[in-house]
Amino acid sequence: MTLQEALELHRQGRLEEAEQAYRAHLTGDPENPDALHLLGVVRHRRGDAPEAERSIRAAIARAPEQAQYHLSLGGVLLDTGRDEEARRSFETALSLDPNSAEAHMLLGHLALRGGDATDAESRFRIGRRVDDENPLILLGLGNVYLGRGDYARAVKFLARAAEGRPQDAAVQTALGQALFGTEAFAFAEKAFENALRLRPELGIAKLFLARAKMRQDKLEEARELFAELAAANVQPFGANAGLGDIARKQNQFVRALKFYRRALAIDPTHAGAINACAICMERLGDLAGAAAYLANGLKHAPDAEELRRPLAELLDRLGRAEEAAAVRATVRT
Repeated sequence: MTLQEALELHRQGRLEEAEQAYRAHLTGDPENPDALHLLGVVRHRRGDAPEAERSIRAAIARAPEQAQYHLSLGGVLLDTGRDEEARRSFETALSLDPNSAEAHMLLGHLALRGGDATDAESRFRIGRRVDDENPLILLGLGNVYLGRGDYARAVKFLARAAEGRPQDAAVQTALGQALFGTEAFAFAEKAFENALRLRPELGIAKLFLARAKMRQDKLEEARELFAELAAANVQPFGANAGLGDIARKQNQFVRALKFYRRALAIDPTHAGAINACAICMERLGDLAGAAAYLANGLKHAPDAEELRRPLAELLDRLGRAEEAAAVRATVRT
């Protein structure tokens, strides 16, 4: 079998046969860099990162000028959490092939993962000059705008990414989040269902699916999803907060408070959970308890401005005007 025939098996997803063919080829030509590289790629696809790295590095030793080899090595390093080494591999690939859309795309995703959205956006836009419809570049740009809360622009890029990669759960999840942000809850629900069909274990998609259903008043369906997540201890903060939200919608304030307290135990600094506990206490007639939640919350989250005004109002209602004035004095205008 020729190397081209082995590569065709690889492209068809017949990975075990492709691997056997690459190994057979290397038996006759052990120094062939393409065969070494492709063997590394298939081992990576089959979950063997150490052998993948060894094989790809062997290919690079024989043909260091091949940009694709460095990209493949960077992919292995990225998947094993070695971000800085991966970055160096991608930069090497880019120096060998400045027009590599894939190199720009991977560096963009790496920058986004590191929290540098500005650099990520720049990388993705340069990559688009080479490949305007690359779905992974479109995914990256969509995630940049998603992180900025620019949901309408995120939808524009992510919808196009989904057209190019309809079987990519990450694309469907990001698209669903962007649609959720634009309050297109029915369309968001469909995107999250698509993501879970592809990857049923994807907790973030299930969490947002539950939220989308809740926003459409499909409360029992949402409750079941939140309960599944909570029972599995997957996305536990969001799951318990969601169960609290459903109970509060149904005016079950004691039950809601139970779930909000569980969420708050996971993240004591979360202003939304602090405020939700206070609202439940207030609805149960315990104004002092509600004020205590807000005051204690500000100790855990001193920058949570959204807690100060309701605390001051509660203190006024409790006749504690001096304390209310002291809180108001700390409100940032």
